[in-house]
Amino acid sequence: MKRFLLITVLIAIVLSIPFLLLSRGQSHKLKLLSHLIFNSLDKVRQEYASESCVQFSQQEIKQGHFEALVTGYCKPKAADFKSRSDFLCAVGLNCSCPNGRNEGAGCALGQSFVWSPCQEFDDQKVDYCHQTASQSKPQAGTVAADWACFPKNSLININGQDYQITDKGSAIKGRRFDIWFDNCQDAFRVLGIYKIAIPHYDKQ
Repeated sequence: MKRFLLITVLIAIVLSIPFLLLSRGQSHKLKLLSHLIFNSLDKVRQEYASESCVQFSQQEIKQGHFEALVTGYCKPKAADFKSRSDFLCAVGLNCSCPNGRNEGAGCALGQSFVWSPCQEFDDQKVDYCHQTASQSKPQAGTVAADWACFPKNSLININGQDYQITDKGSAIKGRRFDIWFDNCQDAFRVLGIYKIAIPHYDKQ
């Protein structure tokens, strides 16, 4: 009887998640969860990165928006990590490495999302995560995008809010965007699939 009750409670919790997310205005989370039922996060990343950010369907044009995977990035702090190697991996994922990358080592999220960590550097003396690809200082709201589709310093509207594109990344291609946060916890929480307004500027 107790086992049946536990199973019933668990099923009720799982079924209530979508309604809780929608009621809290987090439809972007619900959309991501629907993808993750059958695919890994790595696969979802790859799918959105491979989708065209230049050509849009007739339905998307009519709606005035398309969907994209939005992630967050930030300045990792060594004190937040149990090991130095984890910290160097986090910096390598979020920022440029002050002394270059350690190509002989590897970091991974899942089996298909792999990157190289930073070479060792003195994070107490060396400035890091302080400059975007456009040479500007990252600020809350700075966005990395595929410059082949969304030009440097142009504006992009994500879920009704405008952001300026000042950064890019080797993994940020197609329908993928990365928003800078001053707080790494906020960067983690933003993960989801969002509505992006189709820009009207010339993408040549």
